[in-house]
Amino acid sequence: MCPHTPPCPAASDPDHEAARTLISHPEQGWSLLCNGIVVFEDTGELLPGGAVIAPHRPTDLVMTMPAASGSVGIVKSPVINGPVVQETAVPASPAA
Repeated sequence: MCPHTPPCPAASDPDHEAARTLISHPEQGWSLLCNGIVVFEDTGELLPGGAVIAPHRPTDLVMTMPAASGSVGIVKSPVINGPVVQETAVPASPAA
């Protein structure tokens, strides 16, 4: 039973990640929310019943930048916990 006002969302609610943090262990990479969910720093979750939600960062989407004809394109994959951007060279698509 949640003692907060307004009460935290239940573990089954779509906004369950909005529950307050009861215990935080950043050195171990996890936090326990008021609704019983264990949230990991990679955004994975362990629900009270034992179900697992895989990591789901919105920054995992890969964006490609258009490359000039005959050049190499860069794929940028931002890192959520810092300003580092991983760049990988990919061949440019052939000109039509």
